[in-house]
Amino acid sequence: MGFYYGSGQPPQDEPPGGFKETVTIIFAVFRVLAIPVAVMFGGMLALVGLVYLFVFSTLAGLAVIAIFLLALGARAVWEAKHPPDFSKW
Repeated sequence: MGFYYGSGQPPQDEPPGGFKETVTIIFAVFRVLAIPVAVMFGGMLALVGLVYLFVFSTLAGLAVIAIFLLALGARAVWEAKHPPDFSKW
């Protein structure tokens, strides 16, 4: 019956991973999460800074929002005038 169900002995334990394997896994996880975490913390920092500007001066907060909207509009106009060229693909 051992042919069908195995020998009945538990499998041999693999040796635990070493320092190199552990560091490799840590770097792989950090490499995947680095950009989303940086964007999240950068966005929170920007919001805190914007709130601080509104506390300091309403005009300063509105000026930062206006600059952001102007930059976003300029990027949209630039993208509209320079569409991507998909013929190379």
